[in-house]
Amino acid sequence: MLNEMRVKISKRSAIVVAAVVLLSLAVFNVGCNRSSAPQGATQNKLPAFERDLASVKRNNFQKVYVIARPDGATLNADDKAYLKTNMPIETTMRILTDEDRRLIVGTNFDLKPEHLDALNKRFRVEDYTGR
Repeated sequence: MLNEMRVKISKRSAIVVAAVVLLSLAVFNVGCNRSSAPQGATQNKLPAFERDLASVKRNNFQKVYVIARPDGATLNADDKAYLKTNMPIETTMRILTDEDRRLIVGTNFDLKPEHLDALNKRFRVEDYTGR
């Protein structure tokens, strides 16, 4: 009789252990679904320029300009001083991005021809409005 009880208990234990293992595998399998990454993780993988451009666009500016040196080099102190002198103070948002290689500008007005002329003498100015 004692041996029969031990056999029944060991069968129950085996069933319980098997059930726990199967449930653990099912939970583990659902938790390891790597094909659907969270949206925040996807946004972090965007290049800095794309992320910053999206940030400016979310503010619904009428105009978005991207300013960079023609050689693609980093904007140095002289470049920044030139930008400050030759860009209207009313520009709403300025983000230095892409390892200081580009400046994204958001405005609610068109830059005046004299500002564009001055900027185009030294930089590549691209209109990203609507892109």
